[in-house]
Formats: sequence, structure tokens, C-alpha cells
Amino acid sequence: MLGWFHANTLRSELMLPHPDDQPFDIMVRGLQAGRITVDATDETTRQGVWGLESDAKYAQLGPIVRADDDSVERGVTPQVGMFAPGDAARIDVDAYTGDPTSALSIGFEALRSPADIGPQPAWFIDGRRPTWVIFVHGYGSDRLTESLRITPSLVSQGYPVMSITIRNDVDATPSESGLRYWGQEEWRDVDAAIESGLRKGARDFVIVGSGFGASVVSAFLHESEQVDLVRAVVYDSPVLDLESVAVGIAEDSGTPGAVGWLGRRLTALRFGMDWGAADQLDRTDEFDVPILLLYGAQDPVTSVDTFEEFADALPEIVTTHRFEQGGHTDLWNVDADRYELAIEDFLLDVIGDE
Repeated sequence: MLGWFHANTLRSELMLPHPDDQPFDIMVRGLQAGRITVDATDETTRQGVWGLESDAKYAQLGPIVRADDDSVERGVTPQVGMFAPGDAARIDVDAYTGDPTSALSIGFEALRSPADIGPQPAWFIDGRRPTWVIFVHGYGSDRLTESLRITPSLVSQGYPVMSITIRNDVDATPSESGLRYWGQEEWRDVDAAIESGLRKGARDFVIVGSGFGASVVSAFLHESEQVDLVRAVVYDSPVLDLESVAVGIAEDSGTPGAVGWLGRRLTALRFGMDWGAADQLDRTDEFDVPILLLYGAQDPVTSVDTFEEFADALPEIVTTHRFEQGGHTDLWNVDADRYELAIEDFLLDVIGDE
């Protein structure tokens, strides 16, 4: 019975798509020209660039001006509405809201990529190069905005950029199960995006996968017949061994090891999760495209040892950048300049100049 309940937990934690449901637990204390004061928390006192989000307002937090035990004052750039003292908010790692035009003043086309189960919405920004960049977002069902962080840099280099949704995302076509399979089904949505790109004139592709999206990209590389069109892959905080994440969930909740093992087996039997297919450490011999691996030393999902084991197994094709202050998919936030330069240099090396 305990194993059955733990399988339900794993389904909820790892397989159910959901939008951001974190509480608005940060209070805005004051504002003045170009600055905002909010509660001091572990999130609000991290250096870097972050989004500040409420139900109807959004701003981008910049450098810390002043901090004490109770509050922190930071630079602020309003994006939607104007915060006021007393507003409740939360930190958002995407750092932008809206779409490429409203957030970045970059024109885009709304596409619908025809996947095997139905159309999946996407954003497309045209560019000068014949090589397209396809961005596959991280966990969450409303994460197209994650691509906005790196979009200006890619556009400035001349790359057409296509940011795609995945089945079961908000506004996307739902699958029959309604569950996330960490690429085992979702890779077909990347396959459909490739086909859409070819119809619009793309010659070949670079694929960027963030967190959960990196697992989708890995499955695409293993399963698709169009892999020869992929020039390179960028992984941001990839989940390289999903079962180890499930083990961590059990340990964090105090679940006995035997119950956790049984729960994982029942998750496979009841819900169809193939843990082995999602273990990229056991599948390193199946990778043969250049990979840029960006990871944080503080990542709570995938350990540094796992990142390094993956890179050590593929020394001829994997280039790594370790961000000492980085966590999970927040590497751009903590050092945007280094993040963008790492990708630019990697693409220059693999794709070449215009």
C-alpha cells in the first residue's frame, strides 16, 4: 500500500503538467524611481536578474542596492503594470512575461506545429541564417516565456528562433494520458517542429533544451530519423537520470528505501514511466552531435557528479560551463553575460560565422 501511494506521489511530482502554482509570499514594501523594496528572502537576495510577478503585474529585478535582515532594495524595470506597497508577489526565473514583441520589442510569427496528436503552438522569429535554433522549455505547462532570456542574443547573431510548446502545455494539444513522459512521447513535438522549419526554408538546426526540455531533446536524438539535420545541442541544467530524481524525492520525504524502490516500479507499471529510457548516463554511446553542457554547482535536481560523469563519457563532443552560483535552469539569471557568451562561442565554433 505504501508503494502504491508513493507511486501516486511520483506521478504528481514528475508526470503531471501544471503551471506555476508557487504562492505569492513576498510583500512589496516600497518604491521609488527605478527601485523597489521587498521582503528579504533567499530568493530576493540572490544577485542577478529575476522576474517579480503578481496576479496582474510583472517587473524585472536588477542589482541589489541595499539589504538588511528584513528587506532588500533592488533596481526594477516594470514590464506589466506598476507594483505598489502591500502587493504580494513571487520570484519568477523566466525574468520576462508576455511574448517576444511585448517583452523584447521583437516581431514574431505565431505558428502551430502539426505534431502527431495535433497542433502545438510556437513562436517564430525570422533571421538571416539558414540554421534555425529551436528552444524546448523546462518543466511547467506555461513556459514559452523561458526562451525570452536568450532570444535577443540569438537574434543578434542572425539565427531564426523557434520556441515550441510541448503536448499538455497550456493551449497545446493534450495527449491521451495527459502526463509528462520526459521525452518518451514529447520528442515527437520536436520532430514536428523540425518538419515545420524545413517547410519554411530551414537547412539545419541547433536545439536548446532546458531542464525537462533537455530530456525531450535527448529522446529526440535517440528516436528521430531527422537527427542528421541537427548541427548542435545546448543543454541547460539537463535532467540526465530521472530515476535519481525520484530517489531524491523519496529521501526528502523520509520514505524508506524499499518503499521508494517499489513506488518507482509501480510508477512504471501503472503509468508507463520508462526509467531506463530517461537515464542518459546509460545511453552516452547514442550521442553523436556536439553538445554544450551548461550546469550549476548548486543544482538541487541533478548533482555536479552526474553532469561531470556525462561530460567525461563524451569528451570529444561535450563542452562544459559550470556556474558556481547557479542552481537549476537559472544560469542566465545569475550571469547573463557569461551564459550568452558561452552559447555564442560554442555556436561560432560549431556553426561558424555568417
